[in-house]
Amino acid sequence: MTLKILGPNDPALAALQESIAAHPEVDAKIDIIDWENYRAALDECLAAPHANYQAVCIPGHIWLPQLAADGLIAPLDPLIHQQPPQTLAAYDSNDIFESVAAECKFQNNRYVLPLFTDGHIVFYRSDLISLPKSVRPSEWHLYLQGLNLPAGMSPLALKAHPSEILLDWLPYLWDFGGAVVDENGKPAFASQAAIKALEYYKSLRRFAPAETQEYGNGEILSALNEGKTAAAVSWGGQAAAIFDPTKNPHAAQMKTAAFQGAWNATWGVCLPANQTENELNTALNALLPMMGADCDQRVTRIAGSPVRKGSYSAGEKSKYAWLASQEKLLAECRTLPADPAFGARLGGMYAAVHRAFTDKQPTEEALTEAAR
Repeated sequence: MTLKILGPNDPALAALQESIAAHPEVDAKIDIIDWENYRAALDECLAAPHANYQAVCIPGHIWLPQLAADGLIAPLDPLIHQQPPQTLAAYDSNDIFESVAAECKFQNNRYVLPLFTDGHIVFYRSDLISLPKSVRPSEWHLYLQGLNLPAGMSPLALKAHPSEILLDWLPYLWDFGGAVVDENGKPAFASQAAIKALEYYKSLRRFAPAETQEYGNGEILSALNEGKTAAAVSWGGQAAAIFDPTKNPHAAQMKTAAFQGAWNATWGVCLPANQTENELNTALNALLPMMGADCDQRVTRIAGSPVRKGSYSAGEKSKYAWLASQEKLLAECRTLPADPAFGARLGGMYAAVHRAFTDKQPTEEALTEAAR
């Protein structure tokens, strides 16, 4: 039986493809789906009478709670205990970074084999701007004003596209003392602290390209690599491309800094529950050898954001300049609430923050409406 894996068009999936090629004893293939159509393809697989893919990729705490609570993906612990000891030893789950391992669980049960992370890191041109090792979101203006930049270059690019802006804003919300939900799980993002955080985030537009409200991952990558911006906050999974001299003529001048209050999500592989136990065991037995330390080092080289502690050795950090900031991210990152109902409510928050950012609605009104 061919192990069929469903994944989105993220560069890190190439690392898993290379791992499959490196394990010819495993009959496996990946189908890559454009991000715009990925969730529909995933839902179709999980809702079918029998899964048409034996393994699927999901982002940890964003989709995991809902899918696990609905019984659509299989818990891994009962299956892991049935695997050969040599297979488990080679995989070495103890090498997984603590914050990553925690995010791959729901109600203390493992559901996800982690593949790569997506968290906030500051990327900047060290020949144009001076930054500390860790940047506080509310202090951006101290570093951006008065820069002497080449014509047409902006000090900062914001990832403020409607599909990205909530996550881009989260570190500012937390830095100003705000929260997404309160201790009772009720919306807290319309507080005075949240309003101040969004007003400050809006004020950074004066340092950013005029079209920054349309910037997503691709636009941030292009802005850094094409010399359109001196600094930007983006995912660690873009680091390899940003530091690649064949893609970025200024790669030698690029540096990274940690972003205080950074958010992170871990992408990994889980097993659809609509399979037989034999199929689940077969799939896991094939995946474990392919997703060990070798795969993680491929993730570093291809994307930039590995999930294993061993990938942050002194030797690896000397080879890949961004790994020190990436390691700090994983040690200090925050996540959204691991609530099965929460993911479905995020859309309204994205829209509200974008309306306020683009002055289509007053900040307090937009956040209050979304909370309501």
